[in-house]
Amino acid sequence: MVTLIKNVISLSPGLKHFLKRSRDGYKRGVLRYRCYSYEKKRNAAHMGWHRPNNLAYSKRSAELIFWYHKLEKGLCLPPENRRFFGRYPAQQTLDLLTKWNRDGLSKQATVYKAAVGVLEAYRDFVATQDSTKPDVAATLTELEAFLNGHEQSEQIYRTPIEFKHLPEDSYDILYALSMSRRSTRNFRDQRVAMALVEKAAKLAQLSPSACNRQPWRLHIYDDKSHIEQMLKLQNGNRGFGHTIPMLAVVCCDMGAFFDSTERNEPPLDGGLFLMSFLLALQSLGLATCCLNWCVDPKVDQQGHKLGNIPQNEKILTFLAIGYAAEDTVVPLSARRPLSDLIVTH
Repeated sequence: MVTLIKNVISLSPGLKHFLKRSRDGYKRGVLRYRCYSYEKKRNAAHMGWHRPNNLAYSKRSAELIFWYHKLEKGLCLPPENRRFFGRYPAQQTLDLLTKWNRDGLSKQATVYKAAVGVLEAYRDFVATQDSTKPDVAATLTELEAFLNGHEQSEQIYRTPIEFKHLPEDSYDILYALSMSRRSTRNFRDQRVAMALVEKAAKLAQLSPSACNRQPWRLHIYDDKSHIEQMLKLQNGNRGFGHTIPMLAVVCCDMGAFFDSTERNEPPLDGGLFLMSFLLALQSLGLATCCLNWCVDPKVDQQGHKLGNIPQNEKILTFLAIGYAAEDTVVPLSARRPLSDLIVTH
């Protein structure tokens, strides 16, 4: 019967083409549903602060940053717009700091110290407002009650700070750095010092993120056998993967976001961090190659398991890091004209 069907199909090229298109369309439809369902479940499982078990440092710190950064942004508005504001964000910040202390989280944590620094600046602002207004007086009393139990914050946590103007040649420097960065697919057999990666990551941490929550996570692998196993899950490293001395997996902590309405933020924030990280590595003499993570749900789970990456962290991309070999050549990677990019209104 199977042979008969094959013979009939072979006599009708149009039917064969139709059946192939139908089969491919079915496979794509199934894959779309699997990917959609997978992302939907992961967003529901990991995005959201308002749960009874929201005691983890990562979620608590993200929520704290979210609220105190609202105050920090308000303090940076034009002077004519700096009317009394921020009572609710201030109350949320104070409440979270109280819970922080109650749950035994460290007061030495950077996030905690930064929150105190913002509250000090906000208190100084509130003190300049009309204290005969009930909201102003109540807010100032609440702030004083909390801050009186703390030493004055260190200078590095004082906010806002003065806007810094750059030297005139800053664009030329950045342009030269950007022109030199190209995806490299031929690495020297030379170990990459972790200190250089940390230095680049420290610079990349200055990247903007939604409400400054800094949800980025970097998983670093420099064991050759482990790298080889990880690269088997990614199909963009053929022909040069064996030369990669260090592999980074750039992730985003989904627990940093308040619910699924922020579902687009992980790749956006991660992309901002990644670009800064690439340029920082380039400035330190290291070469890189982004290896996209376009995989089905099953492979994504294998990546989490093999890389020992927590489920709440969304894998965004693999990144090869190393020193370019002496005979390395790189793509020109010509860019589109600006007319393809800019739409004026």
